[in-house]
Amino acid sequence: MMRLLLKLTPVLLLLQMLAMTAFAQKDSLIRKRLDSLEARLNYLDIRLKKNASPPRTQTRSAVESGRYTGVVMADDESVALQIGGFIQTDAIHDFHNNNSPLGFLSSGIDIPNAKKSNTTYSVAASRFNLSGQIPIEGKALKTVLEFDLFNSSFSPNLRNAYAEYGKVLVGMYWSNFMDVDAYPNTLDYNGPNAMTSGRQVQFRLTLPVSKTTAVAFALEDPQSFLTLPEQSDFKALKQIPDITGSIQYSKDGSHLRFASVLHPIIYEDAQQKRESKLGYGLSASGVLQQPGNKDNFVFQATYGKGISKYINDIGPDNYDGVYNPVSDNLEVLAVWGVSASYDHWWADKFSSTAGWGYLNLENKGTVADQNFKASNYGILNLIYYPNSFVKGGVEYLYGSRKNLNGDSANNSRIQLTLQFRF
Repeated sequence: MMRLLLKLTPVLLLLQMLAMTAFAQKDSLIRKRLDSLEARLNYLDIRLKKNASPPRTQTRSAVESGRYTGVVMADDESVALQIGGFIQTDAIHDFHNNNSPLGFLSSGIDIPNAKKSNTTYSVAASRFNLSGQIPIEGKALKTVLEFDLFNSSFSPNLRNAYAEYGKVLVGMYWSNFMDVDAYPNTLDYNGPNAMTSGRQVQFRLTLPVSKTTAVAFALEDPQSFLTLPEQSDFKALKQIPDITGSIQYSKDGSHLRFASVLHPIIYEDAQQKRESKLGYGLSASGVLQQPGNKDNFVFQATYGKGISKYINDIGPDNYDGVYNPVSDNLEVLAVWGVSASYDHWWADKFSSTAGWGYLNLENKGTVADQNFKASNYGILNLIYYPNSFVKGGVEYLYGSRKNLNGDSANNSRIQLTLQFRF
């Protein structure tokens, strides 16, 4: 038996060597195929990255919706503090008189208009923000504090101060009645005349319905802007919060959003008698993201009564309601508006936005100085993004205002902007 084993040993060793050689050859072939496949994947990845458009991180909607950039400091427990913002310098030239030199308002056009030009140099749109992130039980607690310099003295002005944890947001942030993601890519600080706008103190709850749909409800600051008799004891009161609701369907960078608001209007007369009216509004808006590039189309349509505080062009102008001394009654004014814009990217570093807006106020002319009726807003720009920290551009703005008596005036503006992030 031993002799037989000794005779078979060379044969067994030979078979083992042949098997190992065959396996090595097969392994080498597999490795070559894997290397070839990896090389092809790398090539495809490079091609895809080359052809893919960088994200829209420097657009107006990205900035306004809180997608901040900046210097991040973090500890071992993933508690992070981010410091960011930007310095923005604007050179603004108005061809006709406008009472809003820092941000374009069609409602601010003088009627009659002396048609005198004016140039303004400003850093009012510059911003500074602090944002924190703390992990708590598997969720991130996000806090944001943001200031700009939007006033004639360029002093700090609070923009946002809010905290967000899970489904809950509390603090000062854009109203739930506004679609901040549909903000057109403008250089002008104010944006379209008919756009719903406004940052308010609020308590908001957002509930995902599905992977593509979410609803949100909020209780918001009920401040009313009313035209009441001068030199009297009439005053607007804040008692019952505004109630806002929205539903949004989102997919592949596009979305469709419907929002509503109930705005209780309460005021006190000279005899300290309290009266109330109910304002309400509906809005439909959306973003249509073009496949394969960064182009998009944004739109919005709004109608309501007693909700002028939410309309960009006339928000603080006391058009929620007007007191009629003849009927001894507060007349709640209806308002409606539409706006749309298209953002086209000529290349990864160049974009242009063209847009238009129309706003109509159902003004009854009860008070002589409350004579605004309608306005138009137009925009066309060219913006250059040399890198992720710098952008600059030129923008043409057109606005017209019409009064209740039929008088009208217009203004054109050219704005040059340079913005540097930190």
